[in-house]
Amino acid sequence: MQPSFALTDSEGRPLEGWQLVEGPWDVGSEERWLLRLADGRLAVLGRLSAAFARDESVRRRWVRDVERLVACAATSVAPVLATGPLPDPRDPTAPPPWRLRLEPEGERVSTWLERAPIPIDELAHRGAALADALHAVHLGGAVVRNLHPRDLVWTPDGRVVLTDVGLARVDLLSSHTASSLLITGSAYAAPEQLMRTVVDQRADLYSLGVILWQAATGDLPFGEGPALLRERVELPLITGLRRDAPPVLDLLLRRCLAERPEQRPDSAAEIAWVLRGGAGDGLLQSDQTVCQHCGAALRLGQRLCLSCGRLGVRFVHQDDSAPTWGVELTTLREDAKLLASLREFVYAVARGPLRADEFVIGDVTLYSDQELVWRKRLPARLFDKLDEQTAHELCARLTELGLDVRVVPPNRSGRWTGIAIGAAAITTAVGTAMASLGVAAVVIGWTVAAGVITGVVAGSKASSAIAERRLRPLYQLRAQPAALPASDPLVARIAALLDGTSAGPTPADVRAQLGELALLVQRLVDRRAELTGLHEARELELLTGPVEPLITELEARVRELARHDRELSELDEATMVRALAAIDARTHDPGKRKLERQRLLDGLDRLRSLEDRRTTTFHGLLEASTLLRRAIDLGLGIHDPAAEQERRVQLALAALS
Repeated sequence: MQPSFALTDSEGRPLEGWQLVEGPWDVGSEERWLLRLADGRLAVLGRLSAAFARDESVRRRWVRDVERLVACAATSVAPVLATGPLPDPRDPTAPPPWRLRLEPEGERVSTWLERAPIPIDELAHRGAALADALHAVHLGGAVVRNLHPRDLVWTPDGRVVLTDVGLARVDLLSSHTASSLLITGSAYAAPEQLMRTVVDQRADLYSLGVILWQAATGDLPFGEGPALLRERVELPLITGLRRDAPPVLDLLLRRCLAERPEQRPDSAAEIAWVLRGGAGDGLLQSDQTVCQHCGAALRLGQRLCLSCGRLGVRFVHQDDSAPTWGVELTTLREDAKLLASLREFVYAVARGPLRADEFVIGDVTLYSDQELVWRKRLPARLFDKLDEQTAHELCARLTELGLDVRVVPPNRSGRWTGIAIGAAAITTAVGTAMASLGVAAVVIGWTVAAGVITGVVAGSKASSAIAERRLRPLYQLRAQPAALPASDPLVARIAALLDGTSAGPTPADVRAQLGELALLVQRLVDRRAELTGLHEARELELLTGPVEPLITELEARVRELARHDRELSELDEATMVRALAAIDARTHDPGKRKLERQRLLDGLDRLRSLEDRRTTTFHGLLEASTLLRRAIDLGLGIHDPAAEQERRVQLALAALS
């Protein structure tokens, strides 16, 4: 059935000579037709469905997104040939708005995936091309939002063209209910897309990861349903499913398919780099631990907690020169929750690698001889070499968890040894003196016996104390990372951003990025301090030169994001949409109703403009982070021959000793 509305070009002239090839069919919020134009090219006509067009806020959003699509300069996006109706497609009294875009020739990725599993070399080549096309879109500040194989085309000249970009978010603002969105949700859409309307480019990287997984295995990683309902199961190793798959491919796909955006790669360019054989070091993430003050997630080696701002390590060992205390687990019961609490606490404060220790609980006769060999008997020393305050704080924390623990004071082996030696010396001296004075043998005997008993008791105490001192604790506390040197301008500038900017507090999704970058720059500073050769130092200076302007760019982006978030916090989309829906019932005066409607629509337009600008700014932050990471990796690759030789000599001496 042919469309019932007139098609015009940008000047308002009717488009003539086209023919209907197929349609209509529904895709998301649009009704579509496939047309053949007068010059023989294929084009897709998409019109916002009438039900959605009646909602003025959704209509304006759709028109705004189409205008962004028209303005997109990326060659990897199918061009929009015309839009309508003229003069203003936002006019609520006009027919539903439409767009006409070119349909590229070539094979759709959905057809290509029907041949999966794809050979690894072909997967890497085409996957890198997909990542390049996606990165070109991101550079223009756009987010595809629902990257689907049916919307990707391999052209005859080897290019990748995306046919529809940035239109998926209209569904979230329509009259769809949450349940209907879950039912119709795509397996290629990132989990966060059903939770909020503001997403960044990492949502597209999730979709790309799904496509690459499907190309490698022939199956979707989490089934046909939406990602929000994905099963919380560990993905199998690609290397286990395909012997020809390199390990870096498994690492890449796991990062792309991470549930949380901050665990995914920062850029599609990074994915293309790895698929073309580049080093996958940037895919490696720092091990995670928790802040010992607030319990927030923390990168291992990170000094300051990004959540509470305090030192991540609260409990540390005491210097051996001072009397040390310990913490001992005295009893334990078979309680799964209690045992899990103990393990979680140990993982939070102890130094890895850690093993899951099992204890002898209750009747010893219930355990086999083999079990008694590897299980820990109670009481068990958990930590030692503590100062008194740390020991009591650890004990208090463990007691709060319901564990039966006690503080072990410093051992007194030296004092008891002294008492034993002193008792023996005194007994000998007194006995000799009494004998020389002619004291009765009975009295001398009782005196010597008392001295011997005192010496035996003191010796026993000393022996027990020495044995207790030799008792090895089960765990060692995690060491306090080296402080970020405030004197170093690069690290100090990044660390300062964690405390906020003049435009407002640093956004939460930015803080994790800054924490990782601070660690990377710190490593670079450490390497610079290690270099002793003049040539190597000059080489490092050349490589670290680009880091400073990148940090300047980071500072500007963070300030801009903080300003966007402050303005967004003043605009409540749900409140404005509800007020817009109820305006006819609440306001009877036509003049006031018109003014109030325009105010709300202007507020929604401003909100959407801020969302778009924030997405573009955040993309710039991620790109700057990627460039900074590359510069730092180059700096870490510089080695000092003299220092390397010294390390080899020390290793050789250690092996001979």
